[in-house]
Amino acid sequence: MDRRERRRRTRERKKLEEKLRKEGLRSATDPPASSQSRLRRVFRPGALGGLAGGALALLGGWAVIRPHISVEPYIPLNPIDPYTTQFTVKNENALFEAHDINCVCWPRRMESSNRFSVLSLGPLPNVHHQIRALAPGASATVDCPPIIGGLGSYAGQVQYAELEIEVSYSQSWWPFGRGERFPFVSKRDVQGAVHWVHITPEEEKPLVPAKN
Repeated sequence: MDRRERRRRTRERKKLEEKLRKEGLRSATDPPASSQSRLRRVFRPGALGGLAGGALALLGGWAVIRPHISVEPYIPLNPIDPYTTQFTVKNENALFEAHDINCVCWPRRMESSNRFSVLSLGPLPNVHHQIRALAPGASATVDCPPIIGGLGSYAGQVQYAELEIEVSYSQSWWPFGRGERFPFVSKRDVQGAVHWVHITPEEEKPLVPAKN
């Protein structure tokens, strides 16, 4: 064997050793084939779509069966006196009846132009309306019985007022009673008529001012 042949064999041996070394590193760093297969099964587009579809189905099912009553201002019988407003109470569930519905009025505060004001520290259980039952999607009308008189006359026009209607009820096939709060604040239009608009409980003014 001459010198050239020995050099050729030496180069081939080094190439083979380098190749084996690289293959060994790749085997050590790559996850096992079974792990790769599991990852592909979990993260393949079809599996992700199935998970998203299942989550949407659960949300859709909850939206259909969950108990929910809505309360909306309907029509004021006296535009100057917001406490004559009729409210629409609706069973928003599309499948099940709501029953034993009790709507309690809470006139939290009222301030008038004649410096006449009213402050109520809690709901008034005796100022309420009861509805025996509402079929799915059905509605009824309730009001807050007149407890603040003289608005627009000696008491003056309403400058600011807050009202809550608290609704408790049961729903067929639902194991627990439900309760919901509906806070409103007064707004005057350009003609001076007073209307109730929705607010959140966090937007209500505190009944007792915080101490500094």
